[in-house]
Amino acid sequence: MGVGKVDIEALTSEHRARYHTELSVRASSPPVSKTESQALAPGEQVRFTIPADGIAGTNQAVLSVQRRPNFQFSRRILWLIRYPYGCIEQTVSSAFPQLFLQKFIPKSRAAKRDIDKNINETIARLQKFALPQGGFAYWPGMHVVSEWGTLYAGHFLVEAQKLGYNVPQELMKRWLTYVEKRSRETEENRMMRVYRMYVAALAGKAPIGAMNVLKENEFEKLNDVERWLLAAAYKLAGVDDVAERIAGTSGQTVKEYQEFAGTYGSTLRDKAMILEQMVLFKQWNKARDLADELATALGTKTWYSTQTTGYALLALGKYLQATEGESKTEKVISGRVILPDGKEVPFKTGEISYQLEIKEGFGGEVRIELDESSNVERAFVDLEWSGVPARSSGKSESHNLSLKVDWLDEDGNTIDPRSIKQGQTFWGHFRVQKPANYRARIEELALVQILPAGWEIENTRLSGQTLPRWMRAWRTGREEYVDIRDDRIMWFFDLSAYEKQKDFVVKLNAVTAGRYQLPATAVEAMYNNSYRASVQGMIVDVTER
Repeated sequence: MGVGKVDIEALTSEHRARYHTELSVRASSPPVSKTESQALAPGEQVRFTIPADGIAGTNQAVLSVQRRPNFQFSRRILWLIRYPYGCIEQTVSSAFPQLFLQKFIPKSRAAKRDIDKNINETIARLQKFALPQGGFAYWPGMHVVSEWGTLYAGHFLVEAQKLGYNVPQELMKRWLTYVEKRSRETEENRMMRVYRMYVAALAGKAPIGAMNVLKENEFEKLNDVERWLLAAAYKLAGVDDVAERIAGTSGQTVKEYQEFAGTYGSTLRDKAMILEQMVLFKQWNKARDLADELATALGTKTWYSTQTTGYALLALGKYLQATEGESKTEKVISGRVILPDGKEVPFKTGEISYQLEIKEGFGGEVRIELDESSNVERAFVDLEWSGVPARSSGKSESHNLSLKVDWLDEDGNTIDPRSIKQGQTFWGHFRVQKPANYRARIEELALVQILPAGWEIENTRLSGQTLPRWMRAWRTGREEYVDIRDDRIMWFFDLSAYEKQKDFVVKLNAVTAGRYQLPATAVEAMYNNSYRASVQGMIVDVTER
C-alpha cells in the first residue's frame, strides 16, 4: 500500500525517451481496530498478544498504562480523523478535540505528530464552506446556511485563535457579524439560540440584550444544558453575579435522545456541554464525576456520532488540561514493558498515563510488569491496535433501512458484475427504502460505493448527459449532495416522512483488465447508527476485449 512508482525507458542508438508515473495502491477494505484492557496490581504482570491482521506496514499498536480506567482516546480521535465524509460538522469534529487533547494522546502517533497540520488544514478547509453573509454551508458549494454548523465551526475557530493558530481575520469578521445579527432571533430552537449566545460571548461579543430577553421570558423553560450555556455566556461577558445565580440552578439532568439533524445532539453530547461549563465555573467535584462518566462511555465499543464523540473529547480535553497540575502530583506508576523480541522498556510517570508505540513484533506477545513500589492500588493497561486487512467484502445486513443494488447494461438489462468485458459501459443502480410502516423522517443519510480499481466513473454531471428513458420511473436526482472521487461515489440525502424510497445511479466503464475486489455497498444515517444497511461485495473480473 502507498504510492507505486513506474519508470519506462525506450532506447535507440540515437535517442532516449523516458516516462514516469505514480500509482496509488490502496486496500479495498476499511481500517479496523481492536482494544484489549486488563487491570494490573503492583508486583503483578499481564500479557497481550499483539494483533497482526493488517497488511504489512498498516499495523499500528499503542500500549497505555494508566492510573484511571478508560482515560485513553486515541481510537476515538483516529476514527474522527479517518471519518470518510466531510460535511461542516464532521470536518470540525475531526479537529476540535485535538486543540485540547494533544498532551494526553500517545506522543509518537500520527494523530499527535500531525496535530498542528490537522488543525491548520481544517481552518483552511472551512473557507470552502464560507458564505458571503458570514455563515457556513453544510457542504462545500451549497448556498444555504447550516445554523448549527456555523456555530460549531465558529466555536472551533475562536478556540483555535485563542491557542495561537492563524485564523483568517476576514473569515472571523464575517462570521461574527452573522452571529450578532442572528442573536436577535427569538423564534428559533432554544438550544440553537443559547449556544449562539455562548459562542458569541466566547468571541468577546456577548449579545447581552438577547441574553436578558431569554432569561426574563423563558428561563423556566430552559433545560439544564441550556441553563449552563446561558450561565457561561454571562460569565464570559463579565456579569459574574448573574452567571453564578444561573449556574446554581443548573443540574445535570439530560433527556435520552439522539437527533438525526438539527443540533445533531444526543444525551452524551449534552453531558459533554455541561462538563465544559463546569470546568469554566471550576466546579471540580461535580466535573470529576461527569468526566469519569464520559470517559467510561468513550472507552466502550458503543457507536457514537461524530458530534457526540467530538464534543465529548473536547470537554474531556478541557477538563484534563484544567486539572493537569493536580494529576501530576498524585500517585506514581512505574514498571517495565517486555516486547516480543525480549527488549525491556522501563517506565515511571506521575502523569495520568504512560504510552508506548509498538512498531514491530505484531503477532507476538508483549508483557507489562508493575513495580511493587508503585503507590497505586492498581493500574489499567490498554492495548490499542489498528490496521487495514488485505480484503474485506463486508456483509449484507439491514437495520431500519433496506438497500438493493443492481448492475445494468446500457439498455437497462441486468448483468453479472463478476465478469465484464474491457471497454464495456454499464450502470450501477442503488435503491434505499424505509421499512413498510415507517412514517417518520430519516435525515443525513450517506450512501457509499467504493469501486474496483479496474472500473472508472463516467461523470454525467460534467458531460451533461441525460439519463436514459428507461430510468424515468425511478426517483433519481433527489440527493442533497454528491461527492464523486476517483475510487468512489457518495450520495447524501434525506428520506422525508412521505418518501418510501430513493434511487441513485452511476455510469461506469470497465477500463483495465484484471481481477479486483468490489467492496460492499453501504448506506447509513450519519448521526444514528440504528439506521443502516449494506450489500456484500465480491470479486470481479474485467476480461480483455
